[in-house]
Amino acid sequence: MSDPFARRVSEGMKRSGLTLRSFCREVDLDPSFFSKVLSGKRSPPSEEEVLRKIASRLSLDAAELIVSAGRIPAEWRAVYHDSELFHSMNEMVTGRSSRTSIRLQPPKGVGRTESAKKPEPKPIQFIARRQEMSEELL
Repeated sequence: MSDPFARRVSEGMKRSGLTLRSFCREVDLDPSFFSKVLSGKRSPPSEEEVLRKIASRLSLDAAELIVSAGRIPAEWRAVYHDSELFHSMNEMVTGRSSRTSIRLQPPKGVGRTESAKKPEPKPIQFIARRQEMSEELL
């Protein structure tokens, strides 16, 4: 099972000794729908309240489960409103700065100058931190 949401929920259910039906009854989900979610045939619920209920019942970190479902938790909303925070997080996760505008490169040999050299590679500490942050977000 490669889907991080399904893996986390399945492991949580197993750890808690819950069957699909008993779990769905407790969190008020349709077992047929949720079975398809766990098998990767349907997307996880999109409602944050439902995701938080699932996380709570399975003793999982709510923000982590919400992110694994492809959503942004309410407590991370500052990312939407704080441009500097967004750019810092994006750079940490992707290793690319989103602050620079995209420039089209001229064809090879046309208009290239010394200033168009490739940027220096990132320091090893930054790459290690980016990997660590990526794992935390997933």
